[in-house]
Amino acid sequence: MEYLVAGLVLVAALAAVNAALTVAVTRRWRARMSAPPAAHHGRHGPVAVDGELELGIAPGDRMPAFTAVTGEGATVTRDDLAGREVLVAFLSLECSSCDDSVPELGERARKVREAGGRVLATVVGIDAADSELAARLVGVADHVVPEFLDAPVSNLFGARFYPGFAHYDADGVATVTSIGLEGLGELAQPSMP
Repeated sequence: MEYLVAGLVLVAALAAVNAALTVAVTRRWRARMSAPPAAHHGRHGPVAVDGELELGIAPGDRMPAFTAVTGEGATVTRDDLAGREVLVAFLSLECSSCDDSVPELGERARKVREAGGRVLATVVGIDAADSELAARLVGVADHVVPEFLDAPVSNLFGARFYPGFAHYDADGVATVTSIGLEGLGELAQPSMP
């Protein structure tokens, strides 16, 4: 009987710790998702410009040095993308617009690839690696990087909102950034033979 009581107390204690951790992680995640974008590299001023939210990456910013692991376990770095234009998509499992953007992202990704560029997509969320969104991006992006809620790669770039997009030229300099695909305009024209 003593072992039964001790076991029940232990299970109750573990359940309480689990519940407390779940609440803490959920609060932190909600705070991050609702927080305004932080200044990127201390250079960019206001959260909004002419009433428009900023992604956190601005034209003229250099692509940061990064190392990421794709859903297939391959490693991708800034050096792997150097010397070509790159379209980077920052997506979240908690963002319905992110899921809706995949078809148009696919068309833009095709144009970037035809011009000799590469496409990198990050997917933020619990179980991002096994998500339907990550699976849909496999044929769209050259590299699909699943990220947990702390989003280390997205944060390194400076992305603060989803869906976010940044286009970098062959020198690794951001030429266009946008929250949503509409702000990107026409990015790349396929090179003519």
